[in-house]
Amino acid sequence: MRQVVRALLRNSEGKYLLVMHHKSTDWTTPGGHIEPEETLHKALKREIKEEFNLKIKFLWDKVDLGIEHIHEQVLPVAMYKIKYTSKKFGKTKKCEYIFHACVDNLESMKIQEKEIKDHVWMSPEDIYKLENIFPQIPLLLKKVAI
Repeated sequence: MRQVVRALLRNSEGKYLLVMHHKSTDWTTPGGHIEPEETLHKALKREIKEEFNLKIKFLWDKVDLGIEHIHEQVLPVAMYKIKYTSKKFGKTKKCEYIFHACVDNLESMKIQEKEIKDHVWMSPEDIYKLENIFPQIPLLLKKVAI
């Protein structure tokens, strides 16, 4: 089963980044596949760096064990499995881990055009109105947007 990390990625204006990949007509969140031996957090940082030349900061909750030598990691907002058929991969099963993150360094943003057909920063209210978006995204956004 393929594993994917994605980000509900917020800028300093409170808008979220949506992307449209080549061969797609639906908006989705930025992210990508986890490479062998890669942690979820490192995979998402790498994907955002590769596709947008941005550094992210994770938001959301951590498990707080209160032990000096244990470094807690930010938890995903959601984790789910999907089964579908795609033109590119055929019958597909994947597990997606969705994180909430923010970015402040937009002046360094550079789009990886070989993967990303289009991108847009949108307010949560505008995202809720979209019709060509994967249905889980507005639901997850309602969980994190304040």
